[in-house]
Amino acid sequence: MQIKGWRLVAASPFVNAAAGAILLFGAAACSRSEKEPEAPAQAAPIAAGLELPAVWSTRPLSGPVRDVAMSTGGGAVLAVAYDGGGLEFFDMEGERIGEPSLFRLKAIADGRSTTIGDSSVTLFPGITEAGEIKGYVYSPGLVAPTQIDLPIVEERAIQGLCTGDSSAGGLIRIAYWTLANSMSLTTGVLSEVNGDLTWTPEAATRTDFPVTSCVFARGTLVASPRSADSASLTRGEVSALLSLEDGRPIQISTDYGITTTDVAVRDGITIQAPRNPTAITALGTLPAGGFPGGVVVVAGENASGEHQVVFIDPSQITLEPVTE
Repeated sequence: MQIKGWRLVAASPFVNAAAGAILLFGAAACSRSEKEPEAPAQAAPIAAGLELPAVWSTRPLSGPVRDVAMSTGGGAVLAVAYDGGGLEFFDMEGERIGEPSLFRLKAIADGRSTTIGDSSVTLFPGITEAGEIKGYVYSPGLVAPTQIDLPIVEERAIQGLCTGDSSAGGLIRIAYWTLANSMSLTTGVLSEVNGDLTWTPEAATRTDFPVTSCVFARGTLVASPRSADSASLTRGEVSALLSLEDGRPIQISTDYGITTTDVAVRDGITIQAPRNPTAITALGTLPAGGFPGGVVVVAGENASGEHQVVFIDPSQITLEPVTE
């Protein structure tokens, strides 16, 4: 049977994945006697022909972008990791914050802003080229992104990760898979206790497919065997998944992958959208800034041959239309 679409993985640490807790959308993955995990309510399906406007961008960047991430909590910070090495932070005006670093990252995940002691800190979990999970910190007092150790013990090289909110009161929830075993997702909660970071592991969840990306959507962990990158766009009743596959437009789903719709991006007056986006992230709500309906961020090369990060307005999805 050909694998299509996404898989829904219940995020509870008490799930027995071997007993059929993984649901394959688009095909009958579970027998009738198996109880499928319940999914939260979703918004209405997205109509075909959806087109969203590109509204802002960074200046041309120094080279191809490998990954992008945004933070929530006390404010939005954009992290950009480059193919050739290097990490930079930007604000939501597209302006670089501080100086770039020389860290070489395989991936970076959405971060969280918090206060540790008397310091305001934004922490992004990321994976080094050597396959280790590290933390990358932005703080107003730092000249450039700083790398810190995280208390996550993993002997195998880590291949990919995603992050989400922690309902248990922790700072951030992390899921990752390893190079040696891409069919198992390890989850846990990173917390801050008296100025120190702690890691509370949860039960690993097995899949029946190699994971290529994952995302938390309303506390539910969703994994994909196809997409190169993915993001969650959550606001009110809207819980949408965005994904990138090589050579295809951005795809969106509001039913956890049962159906997907291509999303076209319309160039702005001075903004050119990437032709083939290489990385994506999204926020349904922002604490401040000129994005009332949230923002989708993509990176890639535009028609002029410039590498940029572009801000896309998803209000057509996240905001109710104005009625007379």
